Amino acid sequence: MNPQIKQKWVDALRSGEYQQTKGRLHDEDGFCCLGVLCDLYIKENNVEWELVNNGNYYEFQYKVADLPFSVVEWSGIPSHNLMDISERTFAELNDKGFTFNEIADVIEEHL
Repeated sequence: MNPQIKQKWVDALRSGEYQQTKGRLHDEDGFCCLGVLCDLYIKENNVEWELVNNGNYYEFQYKVADLPFSVVEWSGIPSHNLMDISERTFAELNDKGFTFNEIADVIEEHL
């Protein structure tokens, strides 16, 4: 993973600026950990989330729960590594109740 983006992601997760939600990248309640990474991409590239489903949640590049390819490519997040930490695993950690701080620890240790 790109080290600068990794640090931005970890810092954003620990910042307290993002409320955590489950099951979607971004909804009216907040963001999942992958949604935070998408939001960093969005801010850096001056693009926007799209509000869908009568305003219940957002999508980015037609993705609601998965990382768009552009974000994967930009961040250099691996699809897998020695510890089998992957995009899907981060979503699972998020949705199983790991806090953003705990997920940031996993990112620091394994990416």
